Amino acid sequence: MREYIVIRKLVNEGKFEEAIKKAKEMEDEEEKLMTLCMIAEAMVYEGRKEEALLLLKEAFKIAEEMENGFAQSLFMSKIAFGIAIAGKVEEALKIASNIKVSSEKVYTMVRISDLLMDRGEIEGAKKILEEAERITEEMHDDILKVISIKSVAYAFVDIGEVEKAWNLMEHAKNMAEKFDEEASIAFALIAQFMTELGKLNEAMELIEKIRYNKAWLLSDIAYMKKDVDLLQKAFKIAREMEARYEKVSVMSNVASIMAEWGRKQEANKLINECIKISEEIECEMEKAMALAVISHAMFDNGDERYTSMLNKSMEIAKELESYEKEDASSSIAHVLIEIGKFNDAMNFINGIREEEIKAAVYLSIANDLINEGKKEEAMKIAEFMNDKILKGRIKLRET
Repeated sequence: MREYIVIRKLVNEGKFEEAIKKAKEMEDEEEKLMTLCMIAEAMVYEGRKEEALLLLKEAFKIAEEMENGFAQSLFMSKIAFGIAIAGKVEEALKIASNIKVSSEKVYTMVRISDLLMDRGEIEGAKKILEEAERITEEMHDDILKVISIKSVAYAFVDIGEVEKAWNLMEHAKNMAEKFDEEASIAFALIAQFMTELGKLNEAMELIEKIRYNKAWLLSDIAYMKKDVDLLQKAFKIAREMEARYEKVSVMSNVASIMAEWGRKQEANKLINECIKISEEIECEMEKAMALAVISHAMFDNGDERYTSMLNKSMEIAKELESYEKEDASSSIAHVLIEIGKFNDAMNFINGIREEEIKAAVYLSIANDLINEGKKEEAMKIAEFMNDKILKGRIKLRET
């Protein structure tokens, strides 16, 4: 990761030749491929498409020789998308069609269709999605099949084919009825899609078939229906969960909804209960994340304790190691941005001692914001970091 960060800095300084030289000297095959794809993407955004395509062809040759089929599929996906943004869509689709892992193949095709949709090429996007739909029918892993169908359905919604998307998810629901252990997970995925499409009654019909994420789904449906009784039901289910971050996250979300609905006393009661639960959480990473979401609920409820709660969360995160610090810091930064404290979020991330973790948190937050459609906030981070790739990704969404 350290080498990747160093090379990304060279790219941001416009030192492409030096960056490529260092990337080719990397010993780890997967890190080398990831870095070459990153450099090529930056070159596309800088208008150096022909050079980017040559670099991606080199990456393709390396990926072809990989023995790990899943890792190979991940990198073939990155290479295909890089070729697509460089303007060679047909060539990209040809590579995508040969990706070994079907779920990754579908994911790549959906990304390319999104690219065409952003360019206004709706018919081209639709054609790709129809082929992606056909591929899902050949998949054997039940959950990956439902996830892939769901991603295709979302893409159909984006191009205005809502009825087509709905029919796909109805098909997924019929399949899930025949699943065994994985049925609950499948129904949760399907109910989430239905909720986001505003099909609340249809989503409610699946609730009793769901064991996981039931409280989250109920709170989302309750919020959209403005149903206090349903929201309280979500809270009761959450209360039965194990004392971990997920439990506090759901309960804090319920408290925020109560606050928005003007039920301040009830929200305050829920917040205080969340604080007690957070004290029982053994994992320090989860505790830091729990305190961050509690502070969010406090902020929403006009509770001045949110500042001290956030500070406590930050102090815990500072003492964590490796990926735990990265995950906790990302959650805290997300909360700061969501409550309108963007500069505080940037200062918090900037205070992370380890350069690799700091860069990873910046990139994680920015990419999440891009995917959420929050381009303005994402661009602030891109400008703050002076990152060519992030800027390019945001502008790509605006074309």
